[in-house]
Amino acid sequence: MIDVLFSHQSAEAGKIVLAALRRSVSAIQARHIARCDVRAGSVAVLAAVDIPNEDGQLLVEWLRAKSDSNAAKGKLIVFGRLPDALAKLLECRPCALPDNFGNAARSAVALSGHTAASRADVRYDALSARLGEGTWVRPFERFDFTDEWNNLGFGAVRADGSIWSVRDPIDVPNHARLASVYVDGERRFSYAALWDLESASVLWFNRPVGPCDSFEWRTVENFLSGHRGGELPCQPILSEIPWGFDAAVTSRLDCDEDVESARPLWETYRSLGVPFSLAVHTSNLRESVHHALLQELAAAPHAAILSHTATHAPNWGGSYEAAFEEGRESARAIEAVTAKPVRYAVSPFHQSPRYALEALADAGYAGCIGGIIRNDPEFLLARAGALAEMQDGFIGHSQQCMLHGDCMLADGDPLSVFKQAFDFAYETNTFFGYLDHPFSPRYQYGWRTEEQRIRAHEELIAYIRRRASRPLFLDEVSAMDFLRAKSLSCVVEADGSYLLQPSRQAATDLSLAVEYRGERIKMTSDGRLK
Repeated sequence: MIDVLFSHQSAEAGKIVLAALRRSVSAIQARHIARCDVRAGSVAVLAAVDIPNEDGQLLVEWLRAKSDSNAAKGKLIVFGRLPDALAKLLECRPCALPDNFGNAARSAVALSGHTAASRADVRYDALSARLGEGTWVRPFERFDFTDEWNNLGFGAVRADGSIWSVRDPIDVPNHARLASVYVDGERRFSYAALWDLESASVLWFNRPVGPCDSFEWRTVENFLSGHRGGELPCQPILSEIPWGFDAAVTSRLDCDEDVESARPLWETYRSLGVPFSLAVHTSNLRESVHHALLQELAAAPHAAILSHTATHAPNWGGSYEAAFEEGRESARAIEAVTAKPVRYAVSPFHQSPRYALEALADAGYAGCIGGIIRNDPEFLLARAGALAEMQDGFIGHSQQCMLHGDCMLADGDPLSVFKQAFDFAYETNTFFGYLDHPFSPRYQYGWRTEEQRIRAHEELIAYIRRRASRPLFLDEVSAMDFLRAKSLSCVVEADGSYLLQPSRQAATDLSLAVEYRGERIKMTSDGRLK
């Protein structure tokens, strides 16, 4: 069990972190606890989210209690504020923010064929190997297309005092330094740290929400599931990659202006043996020329159709009521053509405001795909699954990798960013999703020809097959069905071991894998982890 401590003042970040933890360890293995329960002595794994400075002594006492010979050892995660008492115990010191740091945290607009990134970035040190990860570099903000898309998938680290911002300029001892903030290549202060004490370990991120919007979340999972596995408590992680595979991939075309022009790419995917998905903006269906391809997809194996709203309105129309109608009318129009119900939606412009997600759930959808660095940061999810304070059974999945001609690099390997995006997913056990759009008479999304676009898709798929030994390609509906089943499965502590209770309300043909104490495990017939 992971006990999560946050106050009323930090509830916004606390609820986001709680949901992120539950997406990794299952819904019943992370809970919000009261301050008084930290003193009870039974808390083995504690996550403190931007807690008040005066609660620092509480965490110090919790750590000191772990050194008692009769006490259970423990793990502590701290996101955001590092209280003075704890900072003193861990030998940290305050330092100053760089001049004009707010400007350094923002990126210029990306030009076609080029990327853009902020002057401030996060760089991981060699210590990250202790949590099984590499020496990553993550700009505070980066773009591959104008000021909208970050094809590497992560969100923005801000410098504006919000929950998405770095919290305080603090420097940690060299031996604990996991990651640091750099500006123009010069190290300025600490971003993440790992302390291994005699009877406990402490993981800290200098951001109230931690790395919940990035592949870096893998460090948190590794800390929980395997760090010092022979001596400290560990928490099983439900893997986002199904058992028997080492990568999972899904892709789609968002039919903003056309449907039928997706046919050449569909034929390519069929020849490659890769599933194919369309997200349909149903205003297109007023013209019957677009019906045939949908009907063929509906009848084909390993193909999927999703809603892309009725009118492709920005922010789902701007209200709960408008979003409800967008979702309901789109589903009706698709079902009228295909005779099959629609269960998942893709957000127009990847904008996913909270009211739209609530409207989709109320309209009968089981989940939504979206996520973009420009807006709605709470929907950039390191792990797919349940959302903070949303109904069980409705899931979100972030897929920010846009395979467009505008994003093909003018210098070097045109696909290098897309390959790196897959590498991040592969190395961190993250389900990888990418998208493109069918051509229309008005717009070709930066592709010069259909042949150029097809070659790029073929090359990316070939790279994935070379990079991974056992990649799994799924259509979007099958992918979302698996991720939904994962989100509804529960890990239960029982008789000194853990038991996996699979979902009874979400069906999938794929098996769940569990990561625990450095091992990847397929569940036994009784679902028990030894």
